Amino acid sequence: MVKHVWNYALLVVLVLLAACSEKNEYTRVIPQDASVVGSFQVSSLVQKSGLTESVDKATLDKMKKNVTQGLGAEEAKVLEDILNNPSESGIDFKKPIYFFIQPDGETSGVVACVQNSDKLHDLVDVLAGQQMCAQLEEKDGASWTESGKLVLAFTDEALLMGSGRMKSEELKAQMKGWLNNPKERSFAATDEYKSMSEANADMAFVNGLELMPVELRSMMQAALPEGAKLSDIRMLTAVRFENGKMVADMQTIYKNKELRKMAETQMAALDKLNDKYMDAYPENTFCWMALRGNGAKLYEQLDKQKVFGSALMSMPFDIDLKPVFEAVDGTVTLGMNMLDEKIPQVSLFAEVKNADFLQALINQLKPIISMAGRSMRLVPTGKDSYELQLADGSQFGMGQGPTSICIGVRDKRFYLTNDKLLLNEGVKGNSLVKAPWASEVSGKRFFMALSISSVRDLILSEVPRYSRGIAGQVVDNFSYLTVDVKDAEHTTFTVSSKDEKTNVLKQWMDLGLKVSGVVR
Repeated sequence: MVKHVWNYALLVVLVLLAACSEKNEYTRVIPQDASVVGSFQVSSLVQKSGLTESVDKATLDKMKKNVTQGLGAEEAKVLEDILNNPSESGIDFKKPIYFFIQPDGETSGVVACVQNSDKLHDLVDVLAGQQMCAQLEEKDGASWTESGKLVLAFTDEALLMGSGRMKSEELKAQMKGWLNNPKERSFAATDEYKSMSEANADMAFVNGLELMPVELRSMMQAALPEGAKLSDIRMLTAVRFENGKMVADMQTIYKNKELRKMAETQMAALDKLNDKYMDAYPENTFCWMALRGNGAKLYEQLDKQKVFGSALMSMPFDIDLKPVFEAVDGTVTLGMNMLDEKIPQVSLFAEVKNADFLQALINQLKPIISMAGRSMRLVPTGKDSYELQLADGSQFGMGQGPTSICIGVRDKRFYLTNDKLLLNEGVKGNSLVKAPWASEVSGKRFFMALSISSVRDLILSEVPRYSRGIAGQVVDNFSYLTVDVKDAEHTTFTVSSKDEKTNVLKQWMDLGLKVSGVVR
């Protein structure tokens, strides 16, 4: 059994290796009510991964030998032809392969374009001869076979592989319906399919929110306007593998006009970012995020959200944050670094109209601090300047032992930080203005960056010693990742590697093959 599984896996890998070596509407098989649909441009993925370059001929020959070992001459020839030219499998790898998940979260399927059903028939016969699947059965206008809980069916047009917890006959009945789907009742008739097809992506995904955890769904539903449902929101993610980075462009699709209007109104509270306060953080800052806008407008939008109100109600202390929000007028930034392996350095800066709100905030904090006794005290350190002294910083996640947090307003900049040196003396050396992603900040509504290389040692310290060699190779490949929000519909997630000249998918493939021992 293990040998069969291994040989099947090798067969899949080898077919992909040769997949870079044309009629129908097979996409109508994808059900229209699918909660998740993914498309994969196999030919592009194989080409960008450089898989055929990464595995030498000797290794390929060995893998091919393992797959065909023990087969008769006729069966071996079928597989050898496929491995040398994947189109001999009967599947058209030049067309996208689709994956979908149904709303029940348990039933899923894979859809591919059939180029030659006779060749596909020959391939399944070989697999059946090796007891990797059942013999083909011709029924309901399709060829059917099973392997464990997987059911595979194909016609002259489409291949459909289904899986689910239901009984085999029930799954087959559902798959029969999908195979006979008219295009106008399939996913191929939706606007999401059109957007996915036009995305020019290596991989693309469309999903609803139905499969999210119940608690998260409840929170999101509570934030929606009257009459709107979670099913009114769909997400389209288009993934591209480029030299030195992976880019995922995410688009929120609103099917409810009121929902779209609400999102646009909320986004209107935010202005486009510039490079304000980037020079206030050192270049090796681990995490940095920024937004810019009118605090009063932002509070007004948040106050309409039940989730925000519930969060305020659940706070252990009664603090009125409205005056603080209303004082904000411009850029707000939050940066985090690690002073050592356990103590985070956190610095928040915000443009404010004036310092009038500060005294009101301090007055609200005083009774709370008094209740803490000797473990906490607030000390004035100058005009509009205070220091919150903690006997043990661990209660705020800042490491054990005495810790001080500086709070105040200076030159219309509100600050809250536990790094007194950074506050008073500024950045020594390069600031975030020199960060590799610095030029991407301006014009966005929100921006966040994580520097993986800045916390390499910290990451590896959490990994068992016997795995640190492999973990180190993985971590050393990454440089940073960013998230930026352009408007109410568009967000981009980018993962960048240190090697900017080589396609990132090839880098990851080479790393995976090396770590797995396939290549040395």
